[in-house]
Amino acid sequence: MATYIPSPRDWVREQVELYERSGGTQGTTLRDTGLPVIIVTHTGHKTGAIRKTPLMRVKDGANYVLVG
Repeated sequence: MATYIPSPRDWVREQVELYERSGGTQGTTLRDTGLPVIIVTHTGHKTGAIRKTPLMRVKDGANYVLVG
């Protein structure tokens, strides 16, 4: 099974940890902007490790756009 490797960036790692620790009730906005985020879980291309990244979710009409 693949291993989870937290982000080396403090704010990314802390946001993912807050989101997961709270069961998704906290850490749902991008830092102090109030803009909604989702946590995307993916597999690293080179390492094969599990990575988790908060991406900003923006509504565009009937669609959503993810911004990294």
